[in-house]
Order: sequence, then structure tokens, then C-alpha cells
Amino acid sequence: MRISCDVDIVNRLLPSFNMKGKGKSVRTQLSVGRKPGSDSKEGVVFLMLCTAKDRNGAKYKLKKNIENFFTKFVDQGKATVRIAEPPHDICLSKADPIQLKAFLSVIRLGSRGQDMGKITLSTLAPASAKQVEKLKTKMTVLSRKDYPLTTGFPSSIETLQILHCTLKRIDSRILALKRLKHLDLSNNHLSSLPDDFGELKQLVELNLAHNQLTSFSPTLCSGSLCTSLKLLDLSHNKIKMLPPHFCKLTELVNLKIDENELVGFPPRFGRLVLLRFLSATKNQIQTLPATFTQLSLENLDLFDNPFLQDGAATADSRLQSPSLLECAARAVKHHRIKYTEEDVPLQLYNFLNNSKQCLCGSVCFQSYVRYLARVDLHKMAATVTSLDQTGRTHAPTEAFLCSQKCYTRYQKNPYASFWK
Repeated sequence: MRISCDVDIVNRLLPSFNMKGKGKSVRTQLSVGRKPGSDSKEGVVFLMLCTAKDRNGAKYKLKKNIENFFTKFVDQGKATVRIAEPPHDICLSKADPIQLKAFLSVIRLGSRGQDMGKITLSTLAPASAKQVEKLKTKMTVLSRKDYPLTTGFPSSIETLQILHCTLKRIDSRILALKRLKHLDLSNNHLSSLPDDFGELKQLVELNLAHNQLTSFSPTLCSGSLCTSLKLLDLSHNKIKMLPPHFCKLTELVNLKIDENELVGFPPRFGRLVLLRFLSATKNQIQTLPATFTQLSLENLDLFDNPFLQDGAATADSRLQSPSLLECAARAVKHHRIKYTEEDVPLQLYNFLNNSKQCLCGSVCFQSYVRYLARVDLHKMAATVTSLDQTGRTHAPTEAFLCSQKCYTRYQKNPYASFWK
């Protein structure tokens, strides 16, 4: 029975002598077994720890020699085994949670002296250099000839860079890297992302700049990326629209989407309350969504976009009694009914795809008020780059309001936090 993880051995007697341990974890192979040549049933069971400096290993007798187990964070691959003699705490980390639970169960059996006949124990032989080598956490591939076609990606990788490799699709082996935190796939030929890309549960930074992406799939905003992703770079692509679901990436701090074909931001963009850095230069943005005023940015750069020129606030009211078609469409959207082109009449299907989002969270179609106002970008960002060479820092915001009540409410306080 073996497991590899990081181990820090703490001597509990050191504090009584006013001394501190090194406190540094090292890669270790842990084994539970009997010494070579001992009886397979009656031999004493030991816990052996082998490191790169001590491949012969340190051995701890198990029977009646375990004082306690600390397993509060075992699902994170962490645990502590308290040895009675010598008075050591063996602190385990960066272990596979499933393997760690099984390994601790075997140690418990050994400490109680219970029958372990059905468990395959290890022979306590010295570890090889490969078994105790430090896990590789970073990997960089700078050309196609260096791409790992046969060797694969180490499962311990946390930072992966694959640049200038003319990748047209993302390798499925990358999606299996459960510890991946930083992924850089810039300067490739990617045109789309796989739907299961959002299952990289630990991903914090994603760089997809200088590719050929035309859209950002909504499925990527419904997985674990919603709670993990903090930096996203989509610069130098061909993206025209960000889906409404993009606003579910609520942990996002830094967004770069320069030099695309972006015509605007999603209506609920203001939900990204943690966003601090936004750069969207050289796109096709004419107006900002009204919820944009709810952001609290440190740096904002929207230079070289064809924003509408400054002018007085305008309201185009098209409020009317909703038709039966609009009532049906609002009901479908309100109850979040899933539909395809085969499920509903073609007229209703096309109608549903042209919905507008009111600031209150409701949808509207033909009955609405379109409100256009100018806002000073300094109200939502500490540092603002001018929109053009004239130094302009006022940008038009566009709001669609579903009723007279919402229209009146918005006129009174367009910066209110109750807008969704």
C-alpha cells in the first residue's frame, strides 16, 4: 500500500526546548508494509517514509503507536497522523483525496493490530529516484515539435503554457488536469472551445489571446469557472457578442477583450462586482449597458470604439398593451422554459430570440422604453483612458425598460443597486 504526497514531519518536543522545526514539506513516498523476510501474517507492520534525501526511508511502528488522526481537510488531500513514539506529527498535503482516505484506513487497521490479510501490503524496500522526485507543476511548450504527443501532460501541472503551436482545438488531455490553475493558449489557431472546458475546477487564469475565436460559449459560464476564474484574456480574436451567461463569472477581476469585433456588453454586465480591470479597446462598441454604472473599477480602457456622440439624454417610448404573442414569449422567458425550433411555432421562436432585458430582470419585446443617457466614466473607475484622441471620458449608456414604473424608477436613480 503506497501513496505519494508532500510531507512535513513536526517534532512535538521542540517547543518545550524553545526550538522550531524547518516547517517545509518535501515530496515523499509513504508505504505500509512489513520488513523483507518477516512472516506475512505475524510480522510487525510499519509506516515508511522515503524522500529524495533518504530513499531508504524512516520507519514508524503502527501497532498501538497512533495517538490520533486529523482529517478535517481530507477532501482537499490534507491530513495529519500523530505518532506516539517518537512524538512526531506527520502532516500530509497535496495527496489524492480518494487514495489518502484508503491509505489512512489501512494505517488505522495497523494501529489497532487488526487482521490485514486481505490487504496487499508493500515490501519496505528503498524508493527509486522517480518515486520521490518533486512533482512538476509548470510546463511550457513553445513550438509544435515540443508538443507532448506520446508522453502526455503530468497530472500535477498547475501552470501550462502552449504558445505558437498552431492548435486548432484544445487537447482533451488538458481538460483532465484537475490541478490546473493557469492556462495560456495564446497565439494559436483556436476557433472554438469545447463545452466541457468549464469543468477545470481550479482554473484561475485563462489566456486565449491571438486566436480565431468568434464566440464565447454559454456552457463555459455554467460550470466551476463561475467560482474560480479571476483573469480572462480574449484579446485579438473575432468575438462579436458575449452571451448573457457571461455575467455568471462573478469572481472575474481582470478582463481583456481588446481588438475583437465586439458590439457591446451583456445587459447584466454590472453583476461582475469584483471586476477591477477592464480593457476593450478597438472594438465596435457604440453604447454601454445601463448596469455598467454599478461597476467599481480601478482601470478602464475603452479607447478607439465608435461610441455615439455626446448629447442630451433621450427616451424613446414604445410602451403599449402587450399582444398575445408578447405575453406568450414573456411567459416562456419568465418560467425559463427550454425550447428549440421544433418545439414552438417559427414566429414565436424568432420572436423569443429578439428579447430585450429590462433592468428589473424581466424581458420585453415590442413594448418597452429605450433610454439613452451619458455618464462620466470616472464615476465607476479610478483610472480612465479617454475614448478618443479628443480626451472624451463620457460614454452613452443604453437601458431597455419594460414598463412606465421601471422608467420612472430609472429616471429617479439610474445608479441604484436594486437594478439586476
